[in-house]
Amino acid sequence: MTTLPRPSLSLPGRRSAESPPWGYRARRSLKVMAVYGMVAVALVFFLFPYFWMVVSAFKSPGDVTAYPPVWLFEPTLDNFRELIESMGALSALRNSLIVVGLSTCLALIFGTMAAYALARFNIKGKETIALEILMVRMLPPIVSVIPLFLLARKFGLFDTYWILIAVYTLMGLPFVVWVMRVFVQEIPRSIEEAALVDGCTRLQVLFRISLPLMLPGLAATVVIIFMFAWNEYLFATMLTSSAAKTLPVVAANTVKPRGISWGLASAVGLLMSIPVVVLALLAQRYLVRGLTFGVVKG
Repeated sequence: MTTLPRPSLSLPGRRSAESPPWGYRARRSLKVMAVYGMVAVALVFFLFPYFWMVVSAFKSPGDVTAYPPVWLFEPTLDNFRELIESMGALSALRNSLIVVGLSTCLALIFGTMAAYALARFNIKGKETIALEILMVRMLPPIVSVIPLFLLARKFGLFDTYWILIAVYTLMGLPFVVWVMRVFVQEIPRSIEEAALVDGCTRLQVLFRISLPLMLPGLAATVVIIFMFAWNEYLFATMLTSSAAKTLPVVAANTVKPRGISWGLASAVGLLMSIPVVVLALLAQRYLVRGLTFGVVKG
């Protein structure tokens, strides 16, 4: 027994309801092209200064200040050679990595533990304690420069790593406490209570349960406090002389009495941007989630 084909209910010349009309597809394509075009314009706008800095770092002084700009030039390493041989850029880079790396780690360790205590334990007056920690960050840096300078000279800490590590740790601690406190509060208490029932101690719960769940927040916090400390200039120039000077101090020395050495400034700017870019690339898988964590609640 053969079955007859079912007649089509669509009228001749009418499109199927499942396929969108051509005009809709065209408008959607135009919208997508417009979005990609705006993204491309924004990328060019924001990345062109960095591109120009990288290009200028490999130009001779005459090519850097030439007008109209020179696009075809012979690359040279004279700017980096002068930075290393005359201005001590390598030692300053080493000092910056040591000081900023240790201060970031210390601020992250102590700040995370303080944030966990303020978020989980019933501490009397913990809101006042959190506000007092935040007030340290509100204090203008220029107010504490002279007292810190006098203390550093009195205790023999002037022009050493330790004074800068202490200052940068104190600067980053309030930010870590307030940001990580939010991430701890977003973790359900039931997860930690289940681990406590299974026999874990509070420290084991913190390091085995809570910290892995807070990795996005930790990554975003590390990048932000690292950038703050890496670019800091006021304390670095007031509390150091030569042995512990950091890279921002070298960057400021590119301003000569008769003008700015744009080639040297571009070269030291390129050196300063490399660690931050590398750190951001390593933490990029956590950055977006970390910066938007807790924004939308279901």
